[in-house]
Amino acid sequence: MRGLASTFKDWLAWGRRGRENRVLFSLSVVLAAFVTLAFGWATIYPDPGNSARYFAFYWVWGLCAVGVLLAMAEYKTSPLRKRRERGHLFILLYIGALLIVTRALNAVLYYGP
Repeated sequence: MRGLASTFKDWLAWGRRGRENRVLFSLSVVLAAFVTLAFGWATIYPDPGNSARYFAFYWVWGLCAVGVLLAMAEYKTSPLRKRRERGHLFILLYIGALLIVTRALNAVLYYGP
């Protein structure tokens, strides 16, 4: 397990990131994890026609948009971008895809009659 964690840490180049870049990256990951878990739960327990839940998940979707902004700031301040290293676009691409998928899920899961 130690080898896998070390490989992941090296892939993300955690040691070569500045403090601000680490904070932005961590905030992006936390928001992405929250949105992923929330919509995962919503997929398992859908409630079509529940407008309160629809608006709650619309708000969660908005957090995903905030995550995109943080990920873009992380990308622009990343020292990895200049050296074109692996791992620096991972969170931005993941949150961008999450933004699209969660909007579609919200429309499908909670469309009212």
